[in-house]
Amino acid sequence: MLVLSLRFNRDWWRLQSLDRKDFSSKLKEIEDKFSAQFISLKKYASLSKDSHLIYWISSDDTLKLSDFRFSILSNLKGYIEETEIFLSVFRPSPYMKKNSSTTIDYKSILNLPPLRYFVAYPMKKDPEWYLLPFEERENIMKEHISMAINNPDNNGIRSYTTYSFGIGDYEFVVIYEIPDLRNWVNVVEKLREAKARKWITKEEPLLVGEVRDFDFLV
Repeated sequence: MLVLSLRFNRDWWRLQSLDRKDFSSKLKEIEDKFSAQFISLKKYASLSKDSHLIYWISSDDTLKLSDFRFSILSNLKGYIEETEIFLSVFRPSPYMKKNSSTTIDYKSILNLPPLRYFVAYPMKKDPEWYLLPFEERENIMKEHISMAINNPDNNGIRSYTTYSFGIGDYEFVVIYEIPDLRNWVNVVEKLREAKARKWITKEEPLLVGEVRDFDFLV
């Protein structure tokens, strides 16, 4: 997976509206070209500092991810720059018991229509965490997962734990699709009480985006 945040520079906002519209059309053409090659491609208006646009892309091929990035940078002629890139691998959590009678179709889940809000949550754990016996880690994570699932405000939130060991300055990127930010804040606040919190050493920069009409760019 790739989460890519982009910022339009001052020269972009100095362009005439018609020129920005032309470049935005090129951006749409790039998205249409690559979306058929990806498992999923979702786009958000950024609610975070230093970015205006966020892409969340799922693909089995990193070359296609790179081609998408470079196509955007080359076609927008210096008006846009990358501010954050989160690269990660999506796989089942080792702390979730597998049900052999159930097969999860992750591609279908990733292709569900986006919810209103998006959060990319990079994090890193203390090295001492990995020295604990697996059974102890499993019990700690079971508490965390149970608190999240059973929280009354966790209504419709989708979460995806992805892994970045050795390919990023973090170890996980947890991605969320969220229908209501107020409920989301309540869930996250309550999870501060989970024991697993003790081993978190880094969880920034967070990226927050919102589904909206992209006429604001022009």
